[in-house]
Amino acid sequence: MTTISEMESQQLPVVRMEDEFVSLNVGGHIYTTARSTLLRYPDSMLGSMFSGRMSTNIDDEGRSLIDGDGQLFRYVLNFLRRSELILPKDFAELDMLIAEADYYQIAELVGALRDLKEEKIASEEEAKRKRDAPKIREFLEVEFECANGHWIIFARAEILKKIATVTDSLQYLNIRPQFGRKFGPEENGLILPREMPLNRLKLFRELTQMGFELQAVASSGGDERSTDRWVFSRPVKNP
Repeated sequence: MTTISEMESQQLPVVRMEDEFVSLNVGGHIYTTARSTLLRYPDSMLGSMFSGRMSTNIDDEGRSLIDGDGQLFRYVLNFLRRSELILPKDFAELDMLIAEADYYQIAELVGALRDLKEEKIASEEEAKRKRDAPKIREFLEVEFECANGHWIIFARAEILKKIATVTDSLQYLNIRPQFGRKFGPEENGLILPREMPLNRLKLFRELTQMGFELQAVASSGGDERSTDRWVFSRPVKNP
C-alpha cells in the first residue's frame, strides 16, 4: 500500500502554462499548437487572448473559437512557429493573407507579407517590361559572286569565329585572321578563299544550329555576273 509520503515524493512535474497545448477552432478548421507559439508576439491579438489579457469564446468541445479564415490560418500559425514566412510558389491569396495578419495584429507578419507583395509587383513589372520591349534581331548575310567565285559573309567578328565552315576554310590556307581587324568592319564582309570551295548546305546548317533563320533570298546582276544573297537573322536577348 502506497503511503501519503510516497505519493508526495512521486508527484508529476509541474507544466507551465505557456508549455501547454491548446486547440483552436478557426472558422471551422481545427488546429492544435503550444500556447507558447501563440504567445510568440505578445502584442498581437493572439498574444493577448492566450495570455489571459483578452477573453476568448469556447466551442462545445472546449476549443478556443476564432472568427478567422480557417484555411489561411495555417500560414499564420506556421509564421508563429518559425518566425519565417513560407508560402507556396503559386500562392494567389496574398491580399487576403495580409488582411488576416492585420486582423491578428501580427505586425511582423504584416511587414513580411507587404515586402513580398512589393517584390512580386516589381517582378511582374520587370517581366512586362521585357515582354513589351522591342524585339531586337541581329543579321548575317551570305553572298556569292558568280563572276569571281567569291563567297562573302557579312557578320560580327564574334559570330564569324563560331562558324566552323569559316574557320576551316581559313585554316586550309594557314590563315590566322584577327577577326574585325584584318578584314575590316562588319559591313565590309569576310571574303573566303576560292582555293577551298564552300559547302553551302553545311554553312546553312551551322547557322541554323546557332539560332539563325533564313529571312530572304535574292539574286541580281545577270547569269554570269550575278550575285546571290541569303539573309539570316536571329533574336537577341533584351538586356
